[in-house]
Amino acid sequence: MDLASFYSQFRDETAENIRIVTEGLVALEGNGLEGEARRERIDAIFRAMHTIKGSARMLGLDQIGKVAHTCEHILAAVRDGRRVLDRFLTDELLKGSDAILELLAAAIDGKPSSIDVEALTSHLGRGSPQPSPETPVSPPLEPAQSPGDESAPQPTSKGGRERMRQTVRVRVDRLDRLLNLAGELSIGRQIEESHLQALEELKGLVERQQRSLLTLEAELRRVRLAPAQRDLFDREMNGALNAGERAGSMLRAQLERIGQHTMHKAQLIDDLEQEVMAIRLTPVATLYANLPRAVRELARDLGKEASLALIGETTELDRKIIEVLTDPMVHLIRNALDHGIEPAEERERQGKPRQGLIEIAAQAHGGRVLISVRDDGRGMDPQQLREAAVRKGLIGADAAAALSDQEALELIFMPGFTTAKIITDVSGRGVGMDVVRTNLAEIGGEVQIESQPGVGTTVLLSLPLTLVTTRVLLVEAGSQLFGIPASGCQGTVWVRRTQIRTIEGRAVFQHNQVLTPILRLDELLGIANGNPFANAVRMPALLIGGVRRPMALLIDRLIDEREAVIKPLGPLLEKQRRYSGVLQLGDGRLALLLNPTMLAQLGRGTALVAPTPEQSQQRRARLLVVDDSFATRELIRSILSAAGYEVATAVDGLDALDRIRAETYDLVVSDVEMPRVDGFTLTSRIRSELGKTDLPVIIVTSLASEAHRRRGLEVGAQAYIVKSQFNQNNLLETIRQLIGM
Repeated sequence: MDLASFYSQFRDETAENIRIVTEGLVALEGNGLEGEARRERIDAIFRAMHTIKGSARMLGLDQIGKVAHTCEHILAAVRDGRRVLDRFLTDELLKGSDAILELLAAAIDGKPSSIDVEALTSHLGRGSPQPSPETPVSPPLEPAQSPGDESAPQPTSKGGRERMRQTVRVRVDRLDRLLNLAGELSIGRQIEESHLQALEELKGLVERQQRSLLTLEAELRRVRLAPAQRDLFDREMNGALNAGERAGSMLRAQLERIGQHTMHKAQLIDDLEQEVMAIRLTPVATLYANLPRAVRELARDLGKEASLALIGETTELDRKIIEVLTDPMVHLIRNALDHGIEPAEERERQGKPRQGLIEIAAQAHGGRVLISVRDDGRGMDPQQLREAAVRKGLIGADAAAALSDQEALELIFMPGFTTAKIITDVSGRGVGMDVVRTNLAEIGGEVQIESQPGVGTTVLLSLPLTLVTTRVLLVEAGSQLFGIPASGCQGTVWVRRTQIRTIEGRAVFQHNQVLTPILRLDELLGIANGNPFANAVRMPALLIGGVRRPMALLIDRLIDEREAVIKPLGPLLEKQRRYSGVLQLGDGRLALLLNPTMLAQLGRGTALVAPTPEQSQQRRARLLVVDDSFATRELIRSILSAAGYEVATAVDGLDALDRIRAETYDLVVSDVEMPRVDGFTLTSRIRSELGKTDLPVIIVTSLASEAHRRRGLEVGAQAYIVKSQFNQNNLLETIRQLIGM
């Protein structure tokens, strides 16, 4: 029997069961469950692991089955009270879950795996100091349930059998094709509606022709004609009037039939779109699945205490939106833990609980979903943000001083911005929040931030419910047609020329008691052709950028508002950010869909970004690589040379100090563990002995503990990269961020 068709289903089921195991273990470790609820969660974890074991054995995947059996045995001991689920045992079970996924990828997808199953199962769960003294741990025993029972419904806590809904697994690419076909039908409906409108116009023409013929007949009857001529005139006129009447009658009948057909078809298409939307909607719980473990492990790495509260798990979103949200949510969690949540001792001194709180909540709001990420940490100081942006050359000092506190908070979304004192593999590279806003903008989402020093920070994400269709405004600018998502536009206004004034070199007008910047959309897009507003008394404008920081974009005219199917732009234009897609109109024309978030950034950025003279220099930067290992030293040197840098090397810290005394360098990349002078001492002596307080130092080392990271910060390093997580792109991006070259 060919089992290949079952492997894909087993992979999906195993991924779901591992999610149940991971979520359950993290929830149990948090001590948030007691009594019956705790027992039910343990049972669910045990059943998930048991299902993996049985299915793996049936498919001949013995290594997966062996790891799952070992984990199941540990869980059985926990369930029976023979072992306590402490941090050690949780780590071991999570290690086993990760091994199952890696073995699964190796067995089904052909990916490499370095797991020694024998060694893993021999040591998994051993060494825990927490077995109950009154109940010794027994050797592994098979549960009473046989592997063949996986297909049967599991008994519920009420003793009955759970009634299962029939389901079928569908490949994602087929869902995407179904979505595309539904979109094509919507375009076809718009074409039919345009044909129907043309028939209405034709009916109007026929009716006007009939009226004109009747008027002509009345006028000609006043003219004296011979009897033969009169007979001919009456005969031809009656024929024309009768033909016109029949044409009008046929048009009216056809219009009624086509109108009814179009209305019925439109309803069917709407129903189809709703069904497609329902198929693609996924609970936010899918997005939440890996977050508890991420918080747990990152808090441990940072030496902090933090809990995670998840609200609104049943709120649904388009699965593609959830895919796009995965990276931004990880960035937000990292920022909250690294920059927001304080160390436990510091929180105690401030009168806060030792354990910080991160709360993620999702709720549907109209046609959008709002997801908030809140922490009760130290918050953000607007003045510190201004100073950091000026220090990194992202904004001029005068422009920074003119920013309101809310505008200063928006600085964190600028590429390259960070307030971290040292760059690590966790944060400080200045790419996190920029990635969040960019990824959300690509799907028509928006992000806002609120923060209060000493209280905490809230990041609010506003997302479209689905990507099937989008409500758009059709506008004309620069004699070209564009669409803009209605969700990204706060409204339209008429701006009178007398309302516009200039403040600090920027055109503004007052709207709802707020001074609002105003720009021409055609100039912002680089398609301006003269000034269509030169003689206009008033002009239409779109309001974008949110309620707190509105911006007005002048347009030639507002054409329509409608539901539209958005198509991707294709590979030639996929990397630009001003447009997020294209929409096809009923008459066959195409219109580019504007990205309001990027337009707002572009409009503000022209006034904010002020590169320093150092950033505009084109000379090659000189870097010094310090490492006692020839192989490592040459590897880093070759990476940096290939990137266009001029690179020198030193064999240890003492050699590096001599070179820095004799020559000028823009940045130093150094190991820590070296003879004579180590990397920490080298960095400290560069600052104190040589007085080079502005020379950036990047430490690249195998020392990964939080204590070593803090030591790097104390001696004056700007970045700390662990060799086990080394990535040449991260190194190059860190260098560009530190020296701007």
